[in-house]
Amino acid sequence: ASRGQGGGVKFGVAAFGGVAEDGSGFNTWIEKGNPFIEGRDSLDASTSSFDGAIRPGQKVPRAEDHVGEAEDEEENAEVCAAYIDEDEDSDENDNNDAEFKKKEPDVRIAGKGFSVLGGSDRDGKGLSARNPTLTASSLYLLQSVAEYLRLMRVLTPSMSVIFQGFCSLFERTMVHIFGVFGQHAALEQDSERMTPRLRSTLVQAMNGSTLASFMPAVGEGVGAEASSVLSSGNLYGLKERAVALESLSCIADELMGLKPGLKQALPHKEEQKLERFFGQTISSVQDLREHVYRQVTGLLLNLSWVAETIGDSDKLSDKLKVGKYAKKEISTDHSKWVDDLSAELTQFGAKLACAEVTTEALVMLWDFAIAETASTIVDGFSRVRKCSSEGRAGMILDVQMLHGNIRRLAPQGTKEDFRIVDTYVKAFYTPQEEMMHFCQTHLEFSQTQKVALINQMAGAFGWASSVKSEMIAGIGANDSDAFV
Repeated sequence: ASRGQGGGVKFGVAAFGGVAEDGSGFNTWIEKGNPFIEGRDSLDASTSSFDGAIRPGQKVPRAEDHVGEAEDEEENAEVCAAYIDEDEDSDENDNNDAEFKKKEPDVRIAGKGFSVLGGSDRDGKGLSARNPTLTASSLYLLQSVAEYLRLMRVLTPSMSVIFQGFCSLFERTMVHIFGVFGQHAALEQDSERMTPRLRSTLVQAMNGSTLASFMPAVGEGVGAEASSVLSSGNLYGLKERAVALESLSCIADELMGLKPGLKQALPHKEEQKLERFFGQTISSVQDLREHVYRQVTGLLLNLSWVAETIGDSDKLSDKLKVGKYAKKEISTDHSKWVDDLSAELTQFGAKLACAEVTTEALVMLWDFAIAETASTIVDGFSRVRKCSSEGRAGMILDVQMLHGNIRRLAPQGTKEDFRIVDTYVKAFYTPQEEMMHFCQTHLEFSQTQKVALINQMAGAFGWASSVKSEMIAGIGANDSDAFV
């Protein structure tokens, strides 16, 4: 964004070479209203509607603008020449800004973003019904989408080129958000911290460039501010992450509404590009949300101590020493680690409350926290070197107590999925002849966790050493086959 001499904001949009460099083309959108409603109506009608004519209900040009009845013809001629030149002085820009605010009384600044009740439609559709929170850059993206739709109506022969620019604009926005909030190492082909669909979308959007080219330079100004936003004192940018991702998700949902009209308007040869954009790029927005939310959950929730605290010490070699779960009597009290972990989850919930994230984002963050907690508990149980039947009952009690605490802490709608923990704990009671089948079918557990489970069962039920060794060897072979 840049500012003119009078202080009015102008937006530079590169639809293609030389188009709307001064950004004044957005004044038309401000006067006409919601770009998505207009875009859908225009695209759904027929390709003949892309004629650049003023549609019914659009604002008639003002006399003080010194524009005659031939304004549309002049504008179309300029657009066909691949540029838009509608220079207006700063006073007129200010008037337009004031008029836009008057027409849009529901637009307000909320924190570092805008809460926009989109367009002038009051029929409860589109953005008006959703009342989303949008960042300033997302608002600019909406304006750019409106400009692309206008160009597609006027430049029918160049519709394919304009659509490509339309797609590239959204893809580059995704890359920028990933560059700021995502894990860059996840772009590596062998990384499991990102879905293949998201990786393919980002790599193609980058087009051989590096992430650094999409990022502001670190130093004074924007770069330094971005670094402070992601600091631990700012909860690792939790609020900023949530607003950016929910804004992108909202725009993606709105763009999905344009698919039928675009499919009808675009040439048949562009159908594959259209399907790829909506089937892969738009769909991968959800993958990006999950990737970023999972990362920030790991930063906000400290579980590094849990597995070691649950498990037995590596120094437990003396037969006289008793492990934490090698008990001879069933305990009626839960372990201390349950209270400590519950306190950690309580702090996690307090951090989310401070960030004031949306309900949908809150549920996703808790889902990831619970899933990571469950996985860590299984890892801790696999570090238990000795376990009796009474001790296993104590494990079940600990899991039930913690799960009950999580139900009280997590918001409504959270999955609260502890099945992986229940399955691992109760597998202790699996008959010996069925244990190999259990290990073959439950791929969610690592080889180390399966071996630990067999060692615990062999010690508790007095398995022969040969049986235990044969079963452990079989687990290793099965796991090796699974990765071939």
